[in-house]
Amino acid sequence: MSHREVLVRLLKFMRPLNGVMVVSTVARTIKLLMQVALIAFAVAGVGRYVADPGAATLWYVVGMLAMYAFFLGLFNYIETYTGHYVAFWLLAMLRNEFYDRIEPLAPAGTTRLRTGDAVSRVINDCERVEPFYAHTIAPAISAVIVPLLLLLFLANVYHPAFAWTLLPFLLLMGLVVPLLTALIGRAGGDDWRRYQGEVNAFLTDSLQGLRDTIAFGAGERRRKEAWQLGEKLQSGQEHLARADSFQRAVTEFVVGAAALAMLWVGWGLVQQGLIDPLTQLPVVIAVALVSFNATAGINNVVNDYKVSIVSARRLFEMTDQQPAVTDRVASSPRIAEPSISFRDVRFGYEPGQEVLRGISFEIPAGRHYAIVGTSGAGKSTIANLLLRFWDVDAGEIRIGGQRVEDFRLEDLRGLVAVVAQRNYIFNSTIGENIRMGRLDASRAEIEEAARRAGLREWIDSLPDGYDTRVGEMGSKVSGGQRQRIAIARALLKDAPILGLDEATSSLDVGTEREVNAAIRELSRGRTVLTIAHRLSTVRNADEILVLEQGRVVEQGTDAELMRRNGVYARIFELQQDEVDSRLTPAPA
Repeated sequence: MSHREVLVRLLKFMRPLNGVMVVSTVARTIKLLMQVALIAFAVAGVGRYVADPGAATLWYVVGMLAMYAFFLGLFNYIETYTGHYVAFWLLAMLRNEFYDRIEPLAPAGTTRLRTGDAVSRVINDCERVEPFYAHTIAPAISAVIVPLLLLLFLANVYHPAFAWTLLPFLLLMGLVVPLLTALIGRAGGDDWRRYQGEVNAFLTDSLQGLRDTIAFGAGERRRKEAWQLGEKLQSGQEHLARADSFQRAVTEFVVGAAALAMLWVGWGLVQQGLIDPLTQLPVVIAVALVSFNATAGINNVVNDYKVSIVSARRLFEMTDQQPAVTDRVASSPRIAEPSISFRDVRFGYEPGQEVLRGISFEIPAGRHYAIVGTSGAGKSTIANLLLRFWDVDAGEIRIGGQRVEDFRLEDLRGLVAVVAQRNYIFNSTIGENIRMGRLDASRAEIEEAARRAGLREWIDSLPDGYDTRVGEMGSKVSGGQRQRIAIARALLKDAPILGLDEATSSLDVGTEREVNAAIRELSRGRTVLTIAHRLSTVRNADEILVLEQGRVVEQGTDAELMRRNGVYARIFELQQDEVDSRLTPAPA
């Protein structure tokens, strides 16, 4: 996206608040004029008092200065308030739009997304867009209006020579210096935002993996990587600092040169008798110096403006991604029964790399089917396609006889409750985590779901009960408790189809037995699809499908498959050998 396209898009985004921005711009213009008036009248007041000393003159000057100061403060407040009002409202709108656009991308569009970089974009990049609205638009407009008014004032009230003398310096300050500053800091802004995202992503990874880093002695290597990223970030910051230093130095030079030029021209007019050296020339010099406040206002935010554009581009890069799946219908059909059908389904996450190669099976309503196979056989992909996280490349999937594409995504996913191997536990309370199953659930319904999931006794033993906080990613609860919280969510959701994706594979034998008891409670009256690597969890299924290299190679009950002595029996034997090897004591 080009610089101009980003700029136009940011301005279009501001349309609902254009009126407030107009107020902010007008207030800034008046504020700058009040600054000029205050300084000019103060200088003129000194000359007036020298020419006519007395209490009346003094009180007149003081009164006028007080009035100018009052209006200066008033319009400064209006400008600041309205400018930030626009900025903060638009930041909230940007964050909401960011989430609204990102949520439909998951999980297909976010698999390559680094969490730290995403957080950096939605927080830091949004914050860096704020100066564009709060400190760029009004200064840019007033930087044209105020100098023009002051040039007309100097030309008409004093002498045109003053306006023509000051004009090139204002153009230099308002156009040339910002352009050179932007060119000097151009590369730094892009690098700084990109590397800041990488640093945030690295820190997120480091904090989440700190325990493993310490356990494997990888701390020194991670420190070196952090140092290298810091050097890259510093390089971008140096570009911006160099541009800022250049801008400040040139600004001081231009203002000083303008003052000397105006004094030289003014002295010539004094010698010609056209300007009074006591009451007029000081006012002209004061107006000339203060006029640079308007052009300096935009000059001082050149780097902020550049970073705002880069940050906005990073936000739009993410929000402009197209979801892998979208609603294709306005309303969903009703189903008589929650049956599941896969018909010659083919799918690959990457072109030319098929994961499923013509999968076909039927699960009647109310039955329990299981899918087993070695790692990489495509088991979890079946659950992803059932929920339309991705769309199939060929074939079709039906629920209750209706194609999954004929459902609205929200309605489709409302038909299926999933308990996975790694269920995300939010850094909130136990009760709020269970409520994720149905956000409008009452406290009594949450407690009933917890009871059926086997959590009631444990929760009652906690001092804060359902208000106990579980820590980040559920760090304060055990693996079995996390799984039971996920089961309670599914019970609360009360969907007609239950998907179990390696729901007990990471648990020890004792905990697995307890969680399986909760799963049996959850499975009652539902169509159940269990995806498992561990065969002990699926032996009681009504039917077992065996996957190998993306194809169904065997199907039947546990007893039937064992009698065939095929792939299922081989996997069972390998797992049995593994269990036996664990139980065999190590040689002394």
